[in-house]
Amino acid sequence: MNSIVYKEIGETLDNKRLLPKDINISSRQINYWKERKIVPFFEKEKKGFMNMAEALWLMIINELSNIGIDSKKLEKLSYDVWEKPFYEKYADKVFEFHLNKKGDSLSDEDKGWLKHFLENEHIMVDVFRRVINPFTDCIKDSLISNRTLYSFIYCPNKEEFIFSKSGLQLNSDLNNIFYGKTVISIPFLPHLSKLIGLEIDKINDDIEYLTNVENIIRRTLVYDKPKLMEIEVLVDGKKKICKITESHKKSEELANFFLNTKLPNGSKVTIETRSQGNYKVTVKS
Repeated sequence: MNSIVYKEIGETLDNKRLLPKDINISSRQINYWKERKIVPFFEKEKKGFMNMAEALWLMIINELSNIGIDSKKLEKLSYDVWEKPFYEKYADKVFEFHLNKKGDSLSDEDKGWLKHFLENEHIMVDVFRRVINPFTDCIKDSLISNRTLYSFIYCPNKEEFIFSKSGLQLNSDLNNIFYGKTVISIPFLPHLSKLIGLEIDKINDDIEYLTNVENIIRRTLVYDKPKLMEIEVLVDGKKKICKITESHKKSEELANFFLNTKLPNGSKVTIETRSQGNYKVTVKS
């Protein structure tokens, strides 16, 4: 199975290696949410390990809870995000879209796999409908496809939500859908930066959703432990510089840089050591 299908399945994001304590959420809070069906993906996961999407959703739920959104609204919201797409067979529609899309770059082998999956109800129920939904698609778009940053927009009064791309489209979405109502906006960026930072520290091997150049930079940060890492990116003669300095937040700062900087395809990286444990990293297109 090649990378196109691999990304659609979402296996890159489905490794369960994060715990609620990693994101400062107590087991008592998790148990409370379990009882109220606010975290449906924890029902069969005894140890409480989470993948990237589940951890991000927990962080969003925690923010909403902290500002006073009641448990009934959170239960409905979690149902709409996780269970409704499952029962409406959202994953099947994603596969059918790619099978029927004209000019799609799917190979015959990819199409054969997608057709095979669609015809196997057990696989769709046990795997794909559980890992593919609009929320996980936004995360894949943020990390794997386009590095597009999203915000979760929620209107408590209407009990409706959207995942909106950053930029001018956000104002348009708010005007069209929630005009005149109070809305809550939770950007993905700070939460994804924290989660990717955790994975940068936890994983020994290369991280699948990072590019080769990003993994080279990551290895330098994790294994060489520079006191200061200065990253300079040169694109079309323009220079962007990022300095990573805080020892207790270095991985999170690096993750934030990756999310905010789309490194050119085919980039080359050079790394030079300087005095006092400082490193200079230069990325050129």
